[in-house]
Amino acid sequence: MNRTTANARSDTVPGSALSAVLPVILLLLLGGCTASVPSNADNLGQKPVINPDYSDLTIPPNIAPLNFEILTPADEYLTVVSGRHSGSLPTERVLRGKTVVIPEKFWKELLAGSAGGEIHFTVYARTGQTWQKYQSITNTVSPDRIDPWLTYRRIDPGYVQYGRVTIEERCIENFKTKSIFDNAAVSPHSCANCHHARAGDPNNALFHVRQDYGGTMLRFNGKLRKINTVWPKSGFAMSYPSWHPTLPLIAYSSNNTRQTFHSRDIKKIEVLDNFSDLMLYDIEKEEIIPIFETEDIYESFPAWSNDGKTLYYCVAEIKTSESRLGKTRKQTAEERLTEMCDRNREIHYSLMKMDFDSEKRSFSAPAAVFDAKVTGKSYVHPRVSPDGRFLVYVELDYGTFPLTHKESELMLLDLATGQSRPLEEINTDAPESFHSWDTSGRWMVFSTRRANSAFTRTYFTHFAEDGTCTKPFLLPQRTPDDERADRYSHNLPELLTGPVPLDGGAMARAVRRNKAGRDGAAPRLFDNSDGNIARRDSLH
Repeated sequence: MNRTTANARSDTVPGSALSAVLPVILLLLLGGCTASVPSNADNLGQKPVINPDYSDLTIPPNIAPLNFEILTPADEYLTVVSGRHSGSLPTERVLRGKTVVIPEKFWKELLAGSAGGEIHFTVYARTGQTWQKYQSITNTVSPDRIDPWLTYRRIDPGYVQYGRVTIEERCIENFKTKSIFDNAAVSPHSCANCHHARAGDPNNALFHVRQDYGGTMLRFNGKLRKINTVWPKSGFAMSYPSWHPTLPLIAYSSNNTRQTFHSRDIKKIEVLDNFSDLMLYDIEKEEIIPIFETEDIYESFPAWSNDGKTLYYCVAEIKTSESRLGKTRKQTAEERLTEMCDRNREIHYSLMKMDFDSEKRSFSAPAAVFDAKVTGKSYVHPRVSPDGRFLVYVELDYGTFPLTHKESELMLLDLATGQSRPLEEINTDAPESFHSWDTSGRWMVFSTRRANSAFTRTYFTHFAEDGTCTKPFLLPQRTPDDERADRYSHNLPELLTGPVPLDGGAMARAVRRNKAGRDGAAPRLFDNSDGNIARRDSLH
């Protein structure tokens, strides 16, 4: 059956009966006709242009369909999706149209049978009466599975005031998404940030709520509680956390960050950290232990090594001239903001490390991994690979917020050799920022603005044992139109081994009803008189 014949038959149906017959005709057209590729198509020596660019990739065997649209102009399109197949479905599927939406059941079977092999997208395009066959797009299916759940913060790309803020959970094996936190269900004056899990475990995870109903929502060994992480001497709470891999400890920085705006600079937005100290939170004792309490020195972004024996972090030093007499640290932090904005290009973060004695709960003296005073660069967001071999971090010219810096790059440090290099396989001329690993260490997820300079998006890459990465690819969507319609940024992607137990509604009720700490009381403060934790007041 072809389209001309079907139209001719419908013309013979009396007008009074057409409405009853038409659904049957449409059913036959859609379900009874199988597209077939033309046998006389001219071979082209080039690949079609598609969006997103899902070509020459290495993908997991449990990723959602790589749906795309064909950008090469033509009147009609056919796409053959094929691969090595061991399932009961056909080894290939022919799909019509400019937008290629691959059936999920077929795709799942195709990937399962093609693990360790390849899949192919072969596009046929008709212009006028002539069919042309494009060179096949080939992607490798890795045998390495990826942790199937992704969490990220969905937020406006960066303005004077925030509006809708959610923490989303997406199953990357399909397109199912749910909100873990939605400020619209809590308060329009609440905000959430800094979600993090221990080794991808959703039963040991947290995120912090700011302003209305503030507190840190902590799920520890499957039990949800709301904790108070405000350090009384500063008035600031948990920002960037890192779970110890084995102990009930969370290292975090207590920060006060602010957006500033340039009227004449090409880079309009800068985010400054006008206060930060480093803290340790004992989950079982509900106790805050200060690691650093420093003026003019800003410690941030703690990250444990995979064995918990080393704590990496970042630190900057800038002396400002505001009066501090009779003022709290919170007041002076706000007053120094204007001066820091004017001097923002002077702010450089060194990458540091300290050894940690788990029995004594004490740290060694800090040591510089990369000294910003020597290099003139800034280093942020260190993350150690699950095997302990590599550390990936972000390098930028200055400051702490790579999302607004086009020069920011992902860098790789080989902890065995001490050699570092830019991850040229990943980096572009757009900002590359936050990154994290799956639990196997074979996949890495990161944020970038390469596809659109206004909106941060999530990309994946396969990470080999030798430290090389494959061509990154965008988180798959149902259609490219869904991607274009999303006018929010997706920040801080992290992979989980399973779904978060609560949805947004239940979490909102927990945020509103629960007080932080024991009956809303302040957390216990660590008595440091015996010197268990060595507080530091200098960079080195």
